[in-house]
Amino acid sequence: MNISNTSPNGTRKNCSGSHKKALTFAYRVGGGVYINLTNRCTNDCTFCLRNNADSAYGSGVLWLEREPSAAEAFEAARTIADGCKEFVFCGYGEPMCRVGALIETAKLLKAEYPDIPVRINTNGQSDLINGRDVVPELTGLIDTVSISLNTPDPEAYVRVCRPAYGEKAYHAMLDFASRCAAKLPHVVFSAVRETLTEEEMLKCEEIARKTGARLRLRDYISENNQNG
Repeated sequence: MNISNTSPNGTRKNCSGSHKKALTFAYRVGGGVYINLTNRCTNDCTFCLRNNADSAYGSGVLWLEREPSAAEAFEAARTIADGCKEFVFCGYGEPMCRVGALIETAKLLKAEYPDIPVRINTNGQSDLINGRDVVPELTGLIDTVSISLNTPDPEAYVRVCRPAYGEKAYHAMLDFASRCAAKLPHVVFSAVRETLTEEEMLKCEEIARKTGARLRLRDYISENNQNG
């Protein structure tokens, strides 16, 4: 795969292109407050919502004028937290590209809202992005890690998710998931139902079981299908 348009840590440059940009650091989806730390990502998934829309579930524009500090992300989340049931690190980018800001924001959230769970939605490539195992740093701060599995084998993963790191991204994701399952309360693998055959779904379920995670099949989300 040609990754000439990526930074040294594998995140794609200029991914927001000519999109309208804003300072939407947090937004609501039902009972969840979603925190948008970055637009950088090491994948270019064929099914990604940001290929079709600039916002999600009625949020403001999620392409960022700049990345927020931990204090700014916390304040943006706090201002819309009334009735919140979960904080989620998930926006128009891979949150583990900013693991330092994520951890600092999670500390602020846990201090202010100790009874509200915190989740990360991630592609699971944190080890490759950060050059270290960050799972011990998440312990006590993160209640759920939701990892985009998407396919039952590395070849299909490269075809569907188009990772900057190639096939090793798939293996790094599985290793990360196993370590999360050993230390964190909940680990979920997710996959988009429309991209899988019945046989592939069964294989994904088996991978999740062996890893200590559960599998969540979700529907493809398009610009005209954002129902929360």
